[in-house]
Amino acid sequence: LGVKGYSQLIDRVSAFALAADMWDDHISRSTPGRLAHELDPSTVRTPALDLIDQALVDLLDTPDGRLLISMPPQEGKSQRASRRFPLWALTRNPNLRIAIVSYEHGVARRWGRAIRDDITTHGPRLGLRVRDDLSAQHEWQLAGHDGGVYTTGIGGALTGRPVDLLIVDDPIKDRAQADSKTYRERAWDWWLEVGATRLAPGAPVVVIATRWHHDDLIGRMLAHEDGHEWRVLNIPAQSESQDTDPLGRPEGEFMVSARGRTREQWQKIQRRSGSRTWASLYQGHPTPDTGNLFPRDSWARYTQPLWVVRD
Repeated sequence: LGVKGYSQLIDRVSAFALAADMWDDHISRSTPGRLAHELDPSTVRTPALDLIDQALVDLLDTPDGRLLISMPPQEGKSQRASRRFPLWALTRNPNLRIAIVSYEHGVARRWGRAIRDDITTHGPRLGLRVRDDLSAQHEWQLAGHDGGVYTTGIGGALTGRPVDLLIVDDPIKDRAQADSKTYRERAWDWWLEVGATRLAPGAPVVVIATRWHHDDLIGRMLAHEDGHEWRVLNIPAQSESQDTDPLGRPEGEFMVSARGRTREQWQKIQRRSGSRTWASLYQGHPTPDTGNLFPRDSWARYTQPLWVVRD
């Protein structure tokens, strides 16, 4: 069907629903994706993004909800979860205090700026306005309400800021960070000592990421004693089984790409990536670098030979 065909089909099916949702000059607010499409008709819609949409709606309606989303890179998950979702949430509850966190402050700050600018541009239609005296890119508040957005990086502070909705988007930058035990410990410590401690009662949390390592933040969260509390939504690039695929695709079928990738292009990525990268970044199943029979951590290392062979 392709991304263009899928978007056209959805537009036709939802036309009457969109009209019913709209009144005066206000816009449809039923899902983050519908809101995004009303603000920007060029917004791409795919089955994967629609599934993420529904998961985010369910999360906000679930007290103390926990959601982990993993998906291949560059397929629109951050735009939907870190830009459109918080904006949509504020139209539902302008008193929400939202924190957005990424691997570095500059990345999170860009999402804060984008949401603020969306409100500046579409404020009358959204029924929202940013305070003139508290409108920085990294921290702003809605006029007449307690809600707003604060952004920081992994390792950054949230001291003195109760959080009603926490969004952690791409806590790992690249393979170097993923393979660094020091960085993984830093990210985990931040979650335990900063992120989790600033949550207001009932506050939902969503972590959006491309999986890099079996011991990354998502891996740690699932392995923790409260790992069962997290709902996991992993959307692989290629279906592994129709019975378990979240999109119901037949085995071997590639996802409808937000970037318009064809089957042939997906196959090229698969060949170029290699098994480790494809399994982690694109399928969401990172595996340890070593097996269990002779784990590398248990190897003994010697600086001198244990014996000498003589002629």
